[in-house]
Amino acid sequence: DTEDGGIYGQKYEDCLMEINRQYVTATAIGSMFGCVLMGLIANLPIALAPGMGMNAYFTYSVVGWRGTGIVSYEAAVTAVIIEGVIFFVLAATGARFALVKLIPEPVRIATPAGIGAFLAHLGLQTAEGIGVVVSDVATAVTLGACPLEKRTPVVAYDEACQAEGICPSDAYTCDVNGGVMTSPTTWIGILGFMIIAIGLAYRCKLAFVYGIGLVTVISWFRDTPVTYF
Repeated sequence: DTEDGGIYGQKYEDCLMEINRQYVTATAIGSMFGCVLMGLIANLPIALAPGMGMNAYFTYSVVGWRGTGIVSYEAAVTAVIIEGVIFFVLAATGARFALVKLIPEPVRIATPAGIGAFLAHLGLQTAEGIGVVVSDVATAVTLGACPLEKRTPVVAYDEACQAEGICPSDAYTCDVNGGVMTSPTTWIGILGFMIIAIGLAYRCKLAFVYGIGLVTVISWFRDTPVTYF
């Protein structure tokens, strides 16, 4: 509703936050079912989860910030469905393996590392992760992890921002108001990471379960500095 500010209004912000929480829950449930089926039916030690890299690409590059891109979210979702059908056919017929063999070995080895680095960077940001890194004009990213009240938005001063005062941005910096590395949610995320790292160092098969489980229990309580909700 344009009378309430459209995509910049408080009603849109509240709706966006609610949908975001629902997507987080749906992603976790989908991952759980995929992992359970992989273990019980295929008996393989492989974890399954929605592709976060593809989600980020469609969200910010294809559909654009809050649907302001040239492609509608309906068209993007349709493309994802078609993509899934194509990959299913390729996997079921064995054509996927033949196509993979055509890719040079250095590219096959480097691709997972590149995707992993991209996902690690997303996990360190605020929107999809623990907020350790934030935007910086000079170096692109810098150390952040400041509380919400200490954040200073970083916007693009384009024509819309200059003429209409509409300066949308999810990026922010902690350099102005301080508070670097004082965010409780960031430290609880670091705690979970350290538990997982120590468990892996001791070859603990349940390292991820312990780390994620502890962080989930601690952050589940409402109205606390470390809760996501």
